[in-house]
Amino acid sequence: MNRRLFPLALSLALLAGCAPAPEPTPEPTPTPAAAVDFHTFLDAVNEKRRAVIEDGEPLDVSAWTPAFADQNTTFTDGEMELLLTPHGPEENLTMEQAREDVETAFTLLRTTYGAYEYFGGDQVFDGLREDALARLEEADPGLPLADVVAEALYTVLSPVVRDGHFAVGRRHLIEPYELNTYYVPGVYIDTPAGLSEDYIKPTIGPDGAITYGFFAMSKDGSDLPDTLGDHELNWALCESASSYSYSREVFYEGQCQGIPMLESRHMSASTPEGEAQLERFASCGGEYADAPLLIFDVRGNPGGSDHWLMSWFEGWTGQPAQPHRVFGHRYSQLSCKHHGPSYYPTERMGTWDIQMEDGRWVEREGYTFLLTDRITASSGETAVEFLHTVENTLTVGIPTSGCSLGANHIDFYLPNTGLRLYFGTGLSFNETMENRDGVGYLPDLWVNPVEAPVAVARLCGYYGLKEPVS
Repeated sequence: MNRRLFPLALSLALLAGCAPAPEPTPEPTPTPAAAVDFHTFLDAVNEKRRAVIEDGEPLDVSAWTPAFADQNTTFTDGEMELLLTPHGPEENLTMEQAREDVETAFTLLRTTYGAYEYFGGDQVFDGLREDALARLEEADPGLPLADVVAEALYTVLSPVVRDGHFAVGRRHLIEPYELNTYYVPGVYIDTPAGLSEDYIKPTIGPDGAITYGFFAMSKDGSDLPDTLGDHELNWALCESASSYSYSREVFYEGQCQGIPMLESRHMSASTPEGEAQLERFASCGGEYADAPLLIFDVRGNPGGSDHWLMSWFEGWTGQPAQPHRVFGHRYSQLSCKHHGPSYYPTERMGTWDIQMEDGRWVEREGYTFLLTDRITASSGETAVEFLHTVENTLTVGIPTSGCSLGANHIDFYLPNTGLRLYFGTGLSFNETMENRDGVGYLPDLWVNPVEAPVAVARLCGYYGLKEPVS
């Protein structure tokens, strides 16, 4: 049976805690759709995740990580210093200098970019270089040449390089691939049978029951249907971290309607206060090891360092995080120069260090709810990867940003224009060989992020999860 529910007032889940839901406006009481059994739903998620870790195919990047010792003398020391040092454009730039910077950009990619072979190697990038050079000649002669170089590089690279971290100047190449999440507020149905999975997802109803609602990913919503079956669909954009107020804290311990709630907003800090909060984050995992219920909130977390999360996870579970993944470090001339011999030994230059992990499933009795939104990226997404290895964990919200293909990122500056290029010198895949950049990790329960903490509290109340776990 299908039912249209009256819109409910939104509850803002602020970083300082979880605000109680306001009283609804005086409307007839909506009748929720039929509930999905919680343990049946959770068991299916557990089995899917366990199978990835224990039965998944090995992840192999050997096709994209050939040795490259012939590149070890590409740059002089002076050229490397200039490429790694921020600087402005040369005065009175010439077209010849602009061409030199385009050539240098592609030499950088060929010798240093971790996903160079993954996106086609010389066969693809040689053609892109020629295209970029041609665009210089076609550009408006009245434009600053530094801007012309930036536009030419962005224009030729963005259709090919689907990499959530890669930036040319202030523009990220992932922009053409990024999708927003839309939903139909207030409409819940009993079953997805007969409806496209592109538009119908499991969600949390107004009474806390797991049911189904309309959610979809789209660039701008213009391609979403106005009707589906006998439903009129009035799509609304899901709100992410940029849409509502968060505290300035980088880590905060609070609660939502009696449920412990850890809120991680950034995994790096620029102040002593923030550094202290991250130290607390790294050290407090053991205090929540036996929590029967836990909300772990990484909405709005754009990343930083995995170090803090790794320490927290080991304290929480008693063992290091071990997702099913492959991770490659490219020991290039510039990455060795940047990171130094203690991290990137000079004798390894021209080779890759490939780390393949089969993954380890973590059994745990308590229930954990991981909150995500489209701002969750990089080390924020590492939290998703780590918690996907833990039994009885459900992600709630909308898909993450999708920013995990590259690794070990460095800022480079082209010699004549000073144009910044930011990209990773490593390559990584988690769970599968799928490139998730621009799409992200999908949630188990799709919920408008601003409502996620209160929705989880409703779910726990509906299914009696606040009782101690037996």
